[in-house]
Amino acid sequence: MAEPFTIFGFGLSAFFLLVGGLTASFYIAYRKALPTPLPGIPYNKEATKSILGDMVSMVKHVGATKELMVWMTSHNIKHQSPIVQLFTRPFSRPWVVVTDFRETQDVLLRRTKEFDRSNFFGDIFLGLIPKHHISMKTPEEQFKKHRRWLQDLMTPAFLHKIAAPQIYTSCLDMLDVWEKKSRIAQGHPFEAPSDLYRAALDAVWFLVFGADISNSTTKATLRKISSIRDLELPIDSDSEVKIPEASLPESMAAVVHLTETLETSVKSPVPVLVHWVIRQLPSYRKATTTKDNFIRDEVEKTRIRFEGQSEKDLDVRCAMDDIMRRELSACEKEGRAPMFHSRAMYDEIFGFVVAAHDTTTTTLTWALKFLADNPDVQNKLRAEIFAGHPVAVSENRRPTAAEIAKTGIPYLDAAQEEIIRCSLTEAAVVRTSTVDTELLGKRIPKGTDVFFMGNGPSIFSPAFQIDDSLRSQSALTAKDRIGSWDPSDMAHFNPERWLVESEKGGKEFSAAAGPLLTFGMGPRGCYGRRLAYIEMKIFLTLIMWTFELEKCPLNLSGYSAIDKLTHAPQQCFVRLKKVA
Repeated sequence: MAEPFTIFGFGLSAFFLLVGGLTASFYIAYRKALPTPLPGIPYNKEATKSILGDMVSMVKHVGATKELMVWMTSHNIKHQSPIVQLFTRPFSRPWVVVTDFRETQDVLLRRTKEFDRSNFFGDIFLGLIPKHHISMKTPEEQFKKHRRWLQDLMTPAFLHKIAAPQIYTSCLDMLDVWEKKSRIAQGHPFEAPSDLYRAALDAVWFLVFGADISNSTTKATLRKISSIRDLELPIDSDSEVKIPEASLPESMAAVVHLTETLETSVKSPVPVLVHWVIRQLPSYRKATTTKDNFIRDEVEKTRIRFEGQSEKDLDVRCAMDDIMRRELSACEKEGRAPMFHSRAMYDEIFGFVVAAHDTTTTTLTWALKFLADNPDVQNKLRAEIFAGHPVAVSENRRPTAAEIAKTGIPYLDAAQEEIIRCSLTEAAVVRTSTVDTELLGKRIPKGTDVFFMGNGPSIFSPAFQIDDSLRSQSALTAKDRIGSWDPSDMAHFNPERWLVESEKGGKEFSAAAGPLLTFGMGPRGCYGRRLAYIEMKIFLTLIMWTFELEKCPLNLSGYSAIDKLTHAPQQCFVRLKKVA
């Protein structure tokens, strides 16, 4: 009798039953892995047919344009809805995207128990600065402790006495570089971001560590270009000229290298995994060691200088001194040893350096573009700055750091605010829902990342019409506390929008004239906002005092951006002329 036919030891019936069962199981698993939309919130139907959801579309767009945030708000416009959902990470909840300033303001200021610091930012920064407060939830005791370390760094005393002089000196160094470069360039445009970046990095380095400002990277660049005797220039006066620059010191180069790794994390659908891979690279490990060794040495110098002194007798010269003074005060009250040499302390110091120079540099690069392309605004800004410093004008000198810091010039304030609005340096504020809640009448489950966008409707184009019945009571109560922009020009650069009639006659600056989201709002808004404002004020004043920013050719004046840690212009060239 013939043996029955088998496959892998199974009879035919059993084999086909097994195959059928496995196929059905895989199909069921596949269906469960497909994106599941949140009820009532618009989404792309085709995204629910693939495990990858909207990820392919996102990667394709970012690859072509380098801009993630524009892709996000494009879906609100596509669906004509102030709230949409996007499936950007496999096996995860969708991102909810909101483009309505009133709802955003309500959440950030008045619904802080329902929404907290996002998991999105935690995923991005966790690999680089795991003990920094940016990744912590607001109720955590560690968050409060770390914020106490930093709480004196945004006071007028620190900003005016310690920060402003360092920023001022670094800016003057940069202007010396620009004067030399403009002579070399002979009317040709040259790139500006590197000079701004180095000057801002110098300023932050010295105000954080109290280092010798004579060793600045900007001075090193000045020495290098001062040795240039002959540089071949393009025949076409509209063509850019490339001017060499000095290399960064090892410690600064390490910080820059580590900061740049965040760009990959921001753009990746799986930032935690991607940054883990980056951390295995020899270049990353070397940079981390260099950075940690530098911070350790600086902390130790201050520890030795503070030894044996009471808190009131401590000589605070820089931000790191003040952070360590706060820790010394806390440990005395709590009866414990100070945590000077801890990962938490190192991460807070490093995080301050990263945050304090990168965002301001980006905003200033946009400022150069806006002012060069809007000469009427530039001329008025310069005239108002000169009018605001009559003593400096009469003495034929630049205003001092103290004069700039204390002098109120409404048009300068308005220009700064409009530059910040239009630069979109941070184009979104992200929060995670801490409870099951609602936004605009739509259910938002606990643990959902919500992106409140600053680059779309209600800020740069007319707001979507939303029935008041969909808003919270707190949003309705606060309806008229912030103005709204004229729809006819809200997409344009116009500092005048921030000026309102004063009771005494004339114009005054009003921060509540209309919506602005670049710095966020509420308890988790940008902590370094005051430092950014004084840094911008000093740079803009001195640049306007010294140079006219002439228009660059169209091929060097594009407004395409790249989304990395900040929303930066892909092009930023300057063509300079000394102010007569």
